[in-house]
Amino acid sequence: MRRRNFLRGACGVAVALPFLESLGWRRFIKTARAAEPGGKRLVVFFMCNGVNMESFFPAAPGPLTAASLMGTSIEPLADYAGKLLIPRGMHMVPKGWGQDADTPGDDHAKGMGHKLTAEALDPGTLYARGISVDQRAAQELNQDGSPSMTLSVGWRHTNWLGHISYAGNNTPVTPEGNPWLTYQDLMGLGGLDEAVKMQIATRRQSVLDLVEEEFKALKAKNLSQADAQKLEMHADSIRDLEIDMVGNGLIECALDPARAAEIEAIDPNSVLEDWQFKTIGLMQLDILAMAVACGATSVGSIQWASGSGGPIYKWDGMNHEFNHHKLSHGNTKDDNSGEEVAGYLEMLTQIDRWHAEQYRHLLDRLSSYSEGDGTVLDNSAVVWFNELSDGKAHSYLDLPVIIAGGAGGYLKQGHYIDLIGGQDPWVQTHPHNRLLITLLNAVGCTDNGGPVTQFGRAGLEQGEYAELLA
Repeated sequence: MRRRNFLRGACGVAVALPFLESLGWRRFIKTARAAEPGGKRLVVFFMCNGVNMESFFPAAPGPLTAASLMGTSIEPLADYAGKLLIPRGMHMVPKGWGQDADTPGDDHAKGMGHKLTAEALDPGTLYARGISVDQRAAQELNQDGSPSMTLSVGWRHTNWLGHISYAGNNTPVTPEGNPWLTYQDLMGLGGLDEAVKMQIATRRQSVLDLVEEEFKALKAKNLSQADAQKLEMHADSIRDLEIDMVGNGLIECALDPARAAEIEAIDPNSVLEDWQFKTIGLMQLDILAMAVACGATSVGSIQWASGSGGPIYKWDGMNHEFNHHKLSHGNTKDDNSGEEVAGYLEMLTQIDRWHAEQYRHLLDRLSSYSEGDGTVLDNSAVVWFNELSDGKAHSYLDLPVIIAGGAGGYLKQGHYIDLIGGQDPWVQTHPHNRLLITLLNAVGCTDNGGPVTQFGRAGLEQGEYAELLA
């Protein structure tokens, strides 16, 4: 039996060295797992409470340009106008405002639980009665059927108001709010010594650089000329493989060492504090973008704060006195029993615009990863959902939704589409579960070998929105 040994490199699968007759055993180099380029991804960007409906949308439906976004809350997305799809006029199902009498929960609970599931809430728990679109897509798109990467930013309720993602009936998926724990899970670092974690997490060297000393020791042995030549040829082949991987758009599942060090340095006791909201959010976005780009997951979601909650925004030019939920009602009290907050609509516009900047950061990160003839964004559907439309009214009508990326050419891009043709949103002809169906088909999900035609509560309208297809 030949003796086996290992040259310790980066985490991943083993690549064998050539058999060296002079030493009589095989050695192995571990290399990082690479993702296959070109797969479709679904990413959910979820903002709680409502928006200022007066400033959120462009002035008129039609082709989107940078100019058409000027003066709106989503002006920060101007550079991506040609890659955006804004469908307008959809209503949430099951409906809010008690319109569906057999669906329990207040409008905040429904906005959180219905939005990604299109299912009613359980009357005993107020958790959704079905799987969410992100977890449904992950079951099919992730190679091992692993769950969607589910992240959050800031403080959130631990009950139904703090969950948007569901593995199934009454099975909420708790999001991870600590970016260092997110990164450790992604890198497979759980249970390791802290020093070892950082050594692995911040590595971005070549496989051969990582085992340089062992290669030198191997070369120093009394190798025959033939074995020495084999070793050099093998080193050259690994170099060629690494160059080829980069050239084919394959991406390493690791962040830049400096960024990884910043994430590791976060005080875990501060991650839920309002003053960390922006810092933690950007870290989570960087990790999420890298994870879907490198193939660690094909599906992910990020939830900003909590239903019926949210931070007090005191950064990037904002200096608010009241939290997001209070401002969404324009009131100094969460139960709406206080006084009107002067200028609250402008404050809501500031909050919406700030979230548009975070959404743009996610698009920037996804666009920075080249893939084939395009970018990871081009092969993705990155969907901005909101808990409510008009937060003051707790409205489930005329939902604000933005989709970036064409999912590999499946979805239209550069269009603002009024699905209800200028009618009053009360007509309620376009249920949002059909958007979820459209998204599942866009990223390649199937149902019994054919396209997905139904998602959500039994009895809902079926089929995707043809108006949104390329």
